[in-house]
Amino acid sequence: MSSGKRDTVIIACVTFEVDKIVSPVLHYEAARIHLLSSSTGEDVYSEFYKEVCDQIHQKSPKTEIIPHRSKYDPVTGYDGFTVFDFQSVMNEVLCIIESEKASSKDLPQIFVNISAGTSEYSAASLMASMMHYDIVKPFTVSALEYAVPIDKVRDIYYRDGKPVGQTIRSREPRSITSYPIEKPDEERVLALAILKEQIELGDTCAATMMKRLNQAKLFDDYDVRYNDKPEQKDIMRYQRNFVDLWIKDGWIEKVSKRKTRITSEGESILKVFSNSYAIKRESGE
Repeated sequence: MSSGKRDTVIIACVTFEVDKIVSPVLHYEAARIHLLSSSTGEDVYSEFYKEVCDQIHQKSPKTEIIPHRSKYDPVTGYDGFTVFDFQSVMNEVLCIIESEKASSKDLPQIFVNISAGTSEYSAASLMASMMHYDIVKPFTVSALEYAVPIDKVRDIYYRDGKPVGQTIRSREPRSITSYPIEKPDEERVLALAILKEQIELGDTCAATMMKRLNQAKLFDDYDVRYNDKPEQKDIMRYQRNFVDLWIKDGWIEKVSKRKTRITSEGESILKVFSNSYAIKRESGE
């Protein structure tokens, strides 16, 4: 029988970060963390991996650490996944997600750390998260303080007086496989942008919203002559096609019978998609 309590699980990759991995464990009160690493066992990566584990054991002793270490042979190299290969590390992350879903009585809430680790891991784990958006939430961690102070950057990241960054030479670019990711409905996003404007104006009544949506060509077959007293069928259509779906998607919530607010999820949707959708509509695509 379901207990109703969902475990919080984190997936992270260890290369040269410590606090960016440990701090989220405390923030999310993780029951367990899957740590991916391609340390050979005798390199600098292993030192960072050990420090991450030591700090988690010390600061969050109840958190279970589940290691995912690449198999490495000094002669033949890596066998299986490595955090430096997009396809193999994406496979590893997807397998972790599926195993968590299969082994838990209550679907866990999985958080994926995309701010630490290799660029291949970050891209792969973000895409994997979006394929399981119902239970997986990717997150980022910003630095408050850097190990290399700004006045030392030229000493470390410059050569012969010129900036080179962290990489002196690069390998050839490798394309990665694209996967379809469903975007939020265009009309609902554009309509939400109008709702936000009306919230700021203090008028979100159905009559005003239907008029604005009709002007934006988002609410057809609406006679503006009835704007002051719209027909019930139009009110129900607005409620069914927009309001109910906004609530279902978690983009808005009712504060009171007549007052609505846009949630942080809704604000994020607007910040990411509203401008590009508006450009697309203006261009007539």
